[in-house]
Amino acid sequence: MPEAATLSILLAMGAPKIWRSLFSDASWRPWLAFLAALFGLPMDEAMAEMFRACTGRLTLPTGPFSEAAIICGRRAGKSRILAVIAVFLACFVDWAPYLAPGEMATIAVLCVDRAQARTILRYCKGLLDAVAKLAALVEGEHSQRITLPSRRVVIEVQTASFQLTRGYSFAAVLADEVAFWQTAEDSAASDVEILRALRPGLLTLRPAGSLLLLASSPYSRKGALWDVFRRYYGEDKAPVLVWKAPSRDESDAERE
Repeated sequence: MPEAATLSILLAMGAPKIWRSLFSDASWRPWLAFLAALFGLPMDEAMAEMFRACTGRLTLPTGPFSEAAIICGRRAGKSRILAVIAVFLACFVDWAPYLAPGEMATIAVLCVDRAQARTILRYCKGLLDAVAKLAALVEGEHSQRITLPSRRVVIEVQTASFQLTRGYSFAAVLADEVAFWQTAEDSAASDVEILRALRPGLLTLRPAGSLLLLASSPYSRKGALWDVFRRYYGEDKAPVLVWKAPSRDESDAERE
């Protein structure tokens, strides 16, 4: 298995001893282009063409993004990609130098409901179980979290809530189906307020590459996701990556 310091997410997904067997199908290629853009990895010409088509940008990124949004159709595979990102960050990025003694880095996957939360947690467990060395990092079983003590990381899957965003050092926040979160502007539980409350928790681990990712099928022209799309889609110098695409051929896609 490649050393963590030299391993990119694309190498992990293409490595025979890690996840190549899970992502070898050609329908995953658009997602590989997205991940290359998100993490600032080199792209071949096919990836570059996909990048331009899905972002509206002309210039390829020169480094990773700390914030991104995915807007894609249902059954596009985004739940599995969220799980891949969560497990990769947990297993192959060293957060320890930026943590206080006894502190754990949290990778939070915030879902619209408990059923979706359970689905993503199962995908995370499947990715870990697929590699013996990764499975050995896991300690104990819990219905809403996976703890990797030696990595000082917890993958926590919860329904979206204002109360759940306080007091964490986030390695990543992966907000699933954010277009369907509450959008009432006068509510403390709105999508905008939840995201505003959790952003400070990403700052501590920003030097190691903390990440905020919004992912959703499209719904309406309001709320946090619409605002991000309106402000950043097609803007070459925008600090937020916005990716709008089916992401996998619908004929080959698996139900999330």
